[in-house]
Amino acid sequence: MDNFVNNLQSRVLLPSTLALRRRVLLNSAMGMIHSERTDGRTERSGISIRVAVYPDEGSPEVSEVAAANPRAATAKFAKLVVEEVRAVEGRVPEEAIKETVENLIHADYQGVVISIFDRGNAVRISDRGPGIRNKDRAMEFGFSGATAEALDEIRGVGAGLGIARAAVERVGGSLLVEDNIGGGAVVTLSVPTASETKQVNAPVTQEPPARRYPDAVPRMNISERQQKALITVLECGEVGPSTVADRLEISVSTAYRDLSVLEEHGLVVTDESGKRVISPMGRDLVEAIVDTWVK
Repeated sequence: MDNFVNNLQSRVLLPSTLALRRRVLLNSAMGMIHSERTDGRTERSGISIRVAVYPDEGSPEVSEVAAANPRAATAKFAKLVVEEVRAVEGRVPEEAIKETVENLIHADYQGVVISIFDRGNAVRISDRGPGIRNKDRAMEFGFSGATAEALDEIRGVGAGLGIARAAVERVGGSLLVEDNIGGGAVVTLSVPTASETKQVNAPVTQEPPARRYPDAVPRMNISERQQKALITVLECGEVGPSTVADRLEISVSTAYRDLSVLEEHGLVVTDESGKRVISPMGRDLVEAIVDTWVK
């Protein structure tokens, strides 16, 4: 398998004694898949937000951070919030934070305050923008309120809050959308603490899932990009075209076609929510691909 395929994705958990070596390889490849994009747009000034970290006792630590343009703002603001959350051992998923911060472009970053509390297990993102009228539909895939100006800067397919909600729900959390006092919106991401999770989930010993094809995986006529899409499905647990498009930096229509091809080959299946999840054969194929990297 050529060098391009060797640079696929990271964070894939694979059950075998070679899992650690595989994870190292995948982590080293992550930079290529998730490389930051730059463009020649004229930078705009005046984008700034406040971040408040609330301790268990005492006053919050408040800082102000600025960015040059909307795309830079998403990366910079999300990175800062994730670092603050992890610094206090919080568990709010990075993907949920990034998608919600990116959604601030709809509010033109007006009056943004991001509050981190409950030891990093709750993040509240408020703004003074036009607000979110239809809060239920705002989390539906394909429903977008992006303006023409915003579409120049973001994906604009109406997936951000839906992806954020799915990310927090995967770890037992929730996403709440409310009106801000005096105008604007408030989005709260909250997840259970580590101790709460342990109380709900009694420790069990999990056996690695049996491989459906332990000796060899049937030969599949799929492209290198489709292999990357398959690994994205395994990495994320369940995905829609928007997630694949964002991770692989391709169009949503291309991601949709690639997922359809994978489904035709029996490598992914559609669950009740309409998202794609990996099949046993798809999991075995990913492991077979990674096996070639460590041999």
